[in-house]
Amino acid sequence: MNIKLLKLLCETPGLPGAEDPVKKIIKKEFGKLTKEVTEDPLGNIIAHIPGKGPKLVLDAHTDEVGFMVNHIDKRGFVRVTSLGGMDPRVFYGQRLIIYGKKPLLGMVGAVPPHISKSGNNKEVPEIEDCVVDLGLKADKVHKLVSVGDVVSFYPPFEETEDAVISKAIDDRVGLFVMLEALRKKPKLGCDLYLTATVQEEVGLRGARVIVPVVKPDFVIALEGTVAMDLPGITEYKTLANVEKGPEIRLSDRFLVAHRPFSYFMMDMAKKKKIPYQVTVKKAGSTNATAMQVTGEGSRAGVVSVPTRYLHSPSCLAYKSDIEETIKLIYHIIEGIKDFKI
Repeated sequence: MNIKLLKLLCETPGLPGAEDPVKKIIKKEFGKLTKEVTEDPLGNIIAHIPGKGPKLVLDAHTDEVGFMVNHIDKRGFVRVTSLGGMDPRVFYGQRLIIYGKKPLLGMVGAVPPHISKSGNNKEVPEIEDCVVDLGLKADKVHKLVSVGDVVSFYPPFEETEDAVISKAIDDRVGLFVMLEALRKKPKLGCDLYLTATVQEEVGLRGARVIVPVVKPDFVIALEGTVAMDLPGITEYKTLANVEKGPEIRLSDRFLVAHRPFSYFMMDMAKKKKIPYQVTVKKAGSTNATAMQVTGEGSRAGVVSVPTRYLHSPSCLAYKSDIEETIKLIYHIIEGIKDFKI
């Protein structure tokens, strides 16, 4: 795998509505695969790789969870509001990057719990009650930072022998899987569209305009999914597990996946001896939800890389799971011609 590309994707900022830095990379990579690369009015990047067979969309979103500046006080302390689902427990004490007139490193501060008025050392301050301290004099902060500037977690990407750890693995790993599967040059069994969509984390917004235009037969949302295989978690609540291959999802909070298509993907995994796991849950959502029910509708499924500590500054995914997901998508691209609608 081209881990350098995954590192670049994860470290590059791409907040909802401000995905341009990531989109620049994707446009370049899509341009290596086809001359048919366009951008729609909402900002989605769409690549068409012509082929014979059913029309397939592979989708991954370009945005990551993060924040937006909503206030700067006289002393230069900055306050932010969240963009996407964010647990306050992973916010206090973190380092952030504010993308003002230049990138600025800051620290999230709040009244220390041991001297809080409530006297409750277990109290978790809300995001809106915290401040970002840039370690700069107030006049410099006011010159460099404006209300509306986007903010991400501090980005360093780390690699262990078996895993990668970074912000934004959700969903840069989906983009990465898409690109790596195509880099292996599969023999197309479909008319293929690659979509790098915007604003997924704030309501699946970019995905809503894809199906009415492309009118695909099939859609696969490529994602990083919650892996809860941790000490103290009851087995049936672990959802996806790391080191067990890609997740094929049959349901989540808003989706009931297309069963024949989902079982086709499972059969493909079995045929190619790719480990996989099936999840049924009532939590989370992906762009498959939007693509399934917009336009004339589509046969939608989800293939995900199990990822621990999702929506945090230190998401963790195993390389073996990423590799197996790439293999599965490669074989689906080649073999979908044999799936009878």
